[in-house]
Amino acid sequence: MKHITSWILIGSAALLAGGYIFLCTIPDPARILPGTTINGTALDDMTLDEAAGALEKNDRTHEGASLTVAFEGKSYSVDVTDALVYDHQAAAKKALKKSEKAQKGFFTRGLALLRSLFAKDDIEDLPAVKDTAALKKAIADSGLTDANNTVQTSYEIKDDQLVFTIGTAGEDVDEDALIEKIRQAVRADDYENVLACPDTMGEVRAVDLDQVYADVHVDAADATLDPANDYAVVEAVTGVDVDWENARALLDAAEEGSTVALDLIYTEPPIDAQNLREHLFADHLSSYTTKVSGTADRLTNVALAVEKCSGSILISGDVFSFNDTVGEQSEATGFKKASAIDEDGNIVQAYGGGICQVSSTIFAAALYSNLKIVERWNHDYVSSYIPAGIDATVAWGWLDLRIANDKSYPVRFDVSYENGDLTVDIWGTKTEEAPVEIETKTVASPAPGTLAVETYRKVFNADKSQVFVEKIADSTYRN
Repeated sequence: MKHITSWILIGSAALLAGGYIFLCTIPDPARILPGTTINGTALDDMTLDEAAGALEKNDRTHEGASLTVAFEGKSYSVDVTDALVYDHQAAAKKALKKSEKAQKGFFTRGLALLRSLFAKDDIEDLPAVKDTAALKKAIADSGLTDANNTVQTSYEIKDDQLVFTIGTAGEDVDEDALIEKIRQAVRADDYENVLACPDTMGEVRAVDLDQVYADVHVDAADATLDPANDYAVVEAVTGVDVDWENARALLDAAEEGSTVALDLIYTEPPIDAQNLREHLFADHLSSYTTKVSGTADRLTNVALAVEKCSGSILISGDVFSFNDTVGEQSEATGFKKASAIDEDGNIVQAYGGGICQVSSTIFAAALYSNLKIVERWNHDYVSSYIPAGIDATVAWGWLDLRIANDKSYPVRFDVSYENGDLTVDIWGTKTEEAPVEIETKTVASPAPGTLAVETYRKVFNADKSQVFVEKIADSTYRN
């Protein structure tokens, strides 16, 4: 009988041992043990990626993530949702690591499985504040920063004065300390308790006079014309300024809560709208004429360039560009082929041949108008229609004639072609009598077979006493 009992006990133990060994083969260390949850989401028998996906799908950690902050007797709701970050992958890895630890040895796996079946393991994993900028925005959106007691210096224009109201320091929200409190509350998953807002003594910032200058200062501007509105008259602008050096001294000495008033300085521009209308294009500044000859196609090109240039208006500061005004010369734009000079100095047939006579005549008239010459090029050969040193060649996309209106009033180019005469009249406004003479000098040639010419502009007073001499150009021509 004893032997039978012994065998029964041995058999039972073997059976139990076999069953336990079988249990040890069931768990997979690459999967999370049954009964494991994170924030209520079941992760039974899931791989790392499966668990991360389940946590992301069921993520409710951002819902209602709002804290109440008390400051100066009032409550403010700070919605920190956008500032929170919850790493689902890291949370899933935490659960998997816990399962792996419980199954460290083969013979511990069965016990870990049995425990997981009867004792649930609910892991709490909370989001963290990661985006400080978003948190600062949430604080601002709550109205907390508007509750600061510090009043910064303000300014306004009143009764022809720039009036500063000097700020006063008070108790302000200590934003850095509040951010740390919010971080602690989030880590503790505490959204119920009201946070007492830390405060700090505010500071009245020094006035940014550069910004005030940008807001207040206005440059005086003469009345002018608006090219975008059919050259309608644009009213003059009155200049506005302040004695900024005095302003800085007064502001540095001012007490909190006081006012500093500075008189505005107004500057009326010399040319108002009425003045402009009365003097607009009233004076004939210069005229220059050249004789046109050549083939019918050349004459067509000259006439077309004249049509495009005539009536060009330059307001003060504008730059006339011959190439921009006339445009590219091609069959499509109406130009014909006529004699022209290529880059190597060869005479060829090219669209727009002859239009250099228009640019040269405009250049000569501009010289006598005492307008600023920005860009000018001479021909390879002396032209038959204009003296050496007075010509101006052009080539689309390469050589241009550019003239700036450096006068206070607008100028207008009237270009005409009639009975073989190409004439450029420049109209504007004379602010003083300043006769102009143009002088060309032949100088030593830089190379054999060339002609070198210097061009000078002499400007005189009304009594013919000379004001200044300006060298306009150096020109070198092939003989």
